[in-house]
Amino acid sequence: MKKQLYIDGKDVHTEYGVSTLQGNYAELVAFPPSKTPDSNDWPEEDGKEFDLSEIYLDTKDVILEFGFFREWQFSNFVSMLSDMGYHDFYFPHLKRTFKLRLSSQNSFEIYNNTERSKFTFANDFPRSDDYVYQEPINSILLPKGYELDGVDLSAYGILVLQGTNEGILKTPAVKKNLLQNFKFQDGAIYDGEYVKFQTKDVSIKCLMRAPDFDTFWRNHDALLHDLTKLSAKTDGEGYEYEDAERSFYVDEWSENYPCYYKSCKTDSFNPLDGIWWAFTLTLVFTSFRLGDTEYLLASEDGRFITTEDEEYFIDLGD
Repeated sequence: MKKQLYIDGKDVHTEYGVSTLQGNYAELVAFPPSKTPDSNDWPEEDGKEFDLSEIYLDTKDVILEFGFFREWQFSNFVSMLSDMGYHDFYFPHLKRTFKLRLSSQNSFEIYNNTERSKFTFANDFPRSDDYVYQEPINSILLPKGYELDGVDLSAYGILVLQGTNEGILKTPAVKKNLLQNFKFQDGAIYDGEYVKFQTKDVSIKCLMRAPDFDTFWRNHDALLHDLTKLSAKTDGEGYEYEDAERSFYVDEWSENYPCYYKSCKTDSFNPLDGIWWAFTLTLVFTSFRLGDTEYLLASEDGRFITTEDEEYFIDLGD
């Protein structure tokens, strides 16, 4: 079909008899992963100490599938893709251009008089140089209860799906202390003075909804910005610094989790009749420990009851 994809300003259907096939858009909307930050792993502390003074996004592979409906146009199409490093891919339906470079050809199949092929392209430009942040907007009524740095995910048009809570509450692996296992002695000698937990990857299963692509890209880009931005913080001695550590809050059990963004994967994407993007965000919980349970008074609508000086009633007995 015409006007599905333009490469360097040329309609590939008109120029090469090429059409993009179903499923290509899903690869394009997923966020690129972050580069792994430096860290220190102290055996006597939970989690790790990460250097989040900067957080950088990595390059991302994009797989696109094409159908060729003109004989002998395949070689011309490949020649065009390889005549320079980068090409501008403009998808009119998405209203977005991606600068991609050819990485590899994954498959090639022939069906009667047509040919199909999958190519892997690399996106080395995870952020737009001219991007100007705009706060997310959402007019769709969605449940609340999951916050990123104090902003509920519903503000981005996101519904958090089933299966997320189980990953949040699952206890991370235990750090292994000094273990001595002698060949001529039963059992082993383990330093069992304390138990500390490792970091853990948590999958946040999301569904982003938007009425049009202008709203979708605004919320999509705002979420990536907010996941990776630097925020001013103050240490215990009053020293101010910038840090990319996020705070993920779950209202159901009133718990904050320090974390940083790791990766994103598209599960499904529907760009027709209202945009539906199901995706999985992976956050690294940098420190996780289930503390002692506190019992708080709350009203029937779930709001905590406080005293006049904004203190919670906590002492409800054991």
